[in-house]
Amino acid sequence: MAMPVYAGTTLIEAQKIVEGDYSAFDWRERVTYRKVYLDMSPAIRDAENALDNDKDKPVVVTLLLKSEKMLVKNRVRRLSAIKTARIISDEELLKRTGYLFDNEKLVGLPEGVVMRASNGVYIVQCDVNRYQCSLRGKRDAFSKNQQVYVGDRVKVQMIDERHGVIAAIMRRTSLYKRRGTQSKRVVLIPNLDGLIIVSSVKEPPIWQRMLDRFLVIAEASGIEPLVCFNKIDMLENRSEVDSMATLYEKIGYRAIITSATTGEGIEDLKGWLKGKISALSGLSGVGKSSLLNAVQPGLKLKTNKVNPRRGGRHTTVATQLYSLDFGGFIADTPGLRELHFWDIESHLMDRYFPEINSLRKRCMKDHCTHTREEGCAVKDALKTGGISKFRYQSYCEFQKSRN
Repeated sequence: MAMPVYAGTTLIEAQKIVEGDYSAFDWRERVTYRKVYLDMSPAIRDAENALDNDKDKPVVVTLLLKSEKMLVKNRVRRLSAIKTARIISDEELLKRTGYLFDNEKLVGLPEGVVMRASNGVYIVQCDVNRYQCSLRGKRDAFSKNQQVYVGDRVKVQMIDERHGVIAAIMRRTSLYKRRGTQSKRVVLIPNLDGLIIVSSVKEPPIWQRMLDRFLVIAEASGIEPLVCFNKIDMLENRSEVDSMATLYEKIGYRAIITSATTGEGIEDLKGWLKGKISALSGLSGVGKSSLLNAVQPGLKLKTNKVNPRRGGRHTTVATQLYSLDFGGFIADTPGLRELHFWDIESHLMDRYFPEINSLRKRCMKDHCTHTREEGCAVKDALKTGGISKFRYQSYCEFQKSRN
């Protein structure tokens, strides 16, 4: 059986196990991935090489082993970055990875996307057909330990022309999540290509700090973000919004200005959505459902007016995936009144601000926090106007909140 290697403190849970993948760690900027090895030696060797080549990256490796024969304790102790090495059961491996290793039973089964989930019933779209599915039996480790989310790609065992059973969850490519109540992780949707971060220009007004929080989560999750300023028809003077859109475009983000009422920006939004699996996200009352109705006429999603005293109201209470006539899928996620980070370490926060990330290697001190050190390239850029003061304040606030 395979042995996963967890690498890095910015672990993307969506990068699941791929059977027989012997490749080394993929040490790209900002993110690291878990890879699969069938014995201990190549896993240790690749971890050592990664540490030697990227000494400026904080690395913690946890080895989850399939048998005691693979536990080479002396070598594990010698590699200080390995935090733990222990034996795990098939059930725990399945729970952590979301991948079934019994692949022979999966050959030939159709693959589909979970469009809707409610009370243990899952609507799965396979090509042009949709099926009402349940999970495998209670005795199976899959049904005991693994949760299925809207957006999951799954293998389906057909019962008849309308019903089926979800046999396995396929490897997730991303996992859009946030912290919920009692510091628990809340998964909103997996396998996203794009995240549309919707801010209302009025009722409710733009909350730029929250916009920056969404951008950090998108960066940390490996999801392409789109900044969307909505309800522009409610403003007489839009110069401030135009300036804000320009600010984010200079950083490298795509920004559009929209109105579901007048249709402004809707064609641009449709062009960005085409061929992607995307989600609309933002605070309650910013007009996500109205935008979705404009993008895909005929959905007739419920919308509510914003109460001036209570703020936005939730019109979307559960995540649902919709297929788009022009190609792709889009999810309308429940609105939020607050947003907290999950699995984002303070010492890696600069990786999630592109304008700071591009300068951090010029700082004189290793592991510069860009707050109090001398010879900091980020603070120098702040003085000369090369970095937005507001964005820098967002960075400092987020970093402090994660300490």
